Amino acid sequence: MSQNKAFNAPFLLAVVGIYLSYFLHGVSVITLAQNMTSLAEKFGTDNAGIAYLISGIGLGRLVSILFFGVISDKFGRRSVILLGVSLYILFFFGIPASPNLVVAFDLAVCVGVANAALGTGGYPALMECYPKTSGSAVILLKAMISFGQMLYPMLASYLLLSHIWYGYAMIIPGVLFVLVSLLLLKSKFPGQLVDATIAKELPQMNSKPLAWLEGVASIIFGVAAFSTFYVIVVWMPKYAMAFAGMAEADALKTISYYSMGSLVCVFIFALLLKSMVRPVWANVFNTGVSVITATIIYLYPSPLVCNVGAFVIGFSAAGGIL
Repeated sequence: MSQNKAFNAPFLLAVVGIYLSYFLHGVSVITLAQNMTSLAEKFGTDNAGIAYLISGIGLGRLVSILFFGVISDKFGRRSVILLGVSLYILFFFGIPASPNLVVAFDLAVCVGVANAALGTGGYPALMECYPKTSGSAVILLKAMISFGQMLYPMLASYLLLSHIWYGYAMIIPGVLFVLVSLLLLKSKFPGQLVDATIAKELPQMNSKPLAWLEGVASIIFGVAAFSTFYVIVVWMPKYAMAFAGMAEADALKTISYYSMGSLVCVFIFALLLKSMVRPVWANVFNTGVSVITATIIYLYPSPLVCNVGAFVIGFSAAGGIL
C-alpha cells in the first residue's frame, strides 16, 4: 500500500472518522468537570463526590488498556474503535439519565474503557494509513483533542448563562458520536496485518532502550505529566471561582485558554522537534515552565493569572510535554 493510496478514498473516510472521534474524546475528558455544579445538585453530593465520579474515567482506562492492545492487533482497528465509540455514546446519553451516583460512576468507567479502545485502535490505524508521515498524523490527533477542549467550555458557559438544561451539553456530543459511528461503518481501514513495506516505513528506535532506566523513567514521568493535565482540567475552574473570585461561566473558560495553549504548542513543537530541538530537552524545558506557572497560580491567584496561567500550562504541559 502506498502513501498516496492512504490519502485517497476509502482510507480518507476512516481517517476523518478517527479525527472526529478524538475531537469528541477531548470533550469527554472535561464533560464531568465542566458540569460539576449541575451534577453535584443532581446526585445530591459535593465536589468530593464528583471527584469520585471523575476517578472512574482513570480506573476504566487503567484496567482495560492492555487488553485492548491485544484485541486491536487480533480483531482489527475498526472493530476496537467502533466499540470505543459505542461506549462514548452510552456515556453521553447515560449521564443525564443516571438515577444516582453509582450508575454515573459505572458510565464514567465506560468512558475510560472507551478512551483505551480509541487509543489502541486510532493511533496504529493512522500510522498504518500514513507510514511515511505518521508523526504528523499523530500530532494532529492532539490538535483535535485541543480543539474539542477549547470549544466545549464555550458551550457549557452558554448553557449556564442562558439557563438552559445542562444535559444538552452531553446530548449534543452524543449525537455527534452517533454520526461518527455511521461514518466509520461506511469506511475502510488498511489491512489488519501491516505488510513488510509499511513496517519498514514506520518509526524505528535508533538503539534498544533499557527497560530499567528509560522504561521506568518514562512511566514515572508519564504518570506525573498526565496527573498534572487532569488536575488542571478538573479543578482549574473551581480553583478560579474559590480563590480568584471568578464567576462560574468565566471560570469554565479557563479550560478554553488551557486548550488554546496546548493547540498553539502542538504546531510549534511539531516544527521544532523535526530538526532544532531534541525531545528530551523539550520535555525538560516544558516541565520547568509548567512547574513555575503552577507555583505562580498558587501564590498569586487572580482572574488574569488564572487565565494566562491556564494558557501557559496548556502550552507547556498538555502541548509541550505530551
